[in-house]
Amino acid sequence: MAHEVGAQEQITYGRNDRFDGGPVGGGGFWVDDEGRPVARLGGPQEWPGLLEVRVGETFTVGGQLWRIDDIVNPEAPSAYLVTTRIG
Repeated sequence: MAHEVGAQEQITYGRNDRFDGGPVGGGGFWVDDEGRPVARLGGPQEWPGLLEVRVGETFTVGGQLWRIDDIVNPEAPSAYLVTTRIG
């Protein structure tokens, strides 16, 4: 699915097919030693492997640039990321 700039998506554990050029899926969520939430994302073949991301960082999939706005409940099975397309 192609998204307009400003569109938001959630990424949970497992596969998310809503990203153009995806899928993108959450492979792990936790809190690092500095108390910041972290997520590990799996994605399309264009990625070199799993990406480790924190709030404010970006990733590209299908030529679209996405920002991590929030990582919610990183230590719970219901963990997810909130992302916004910025380019």
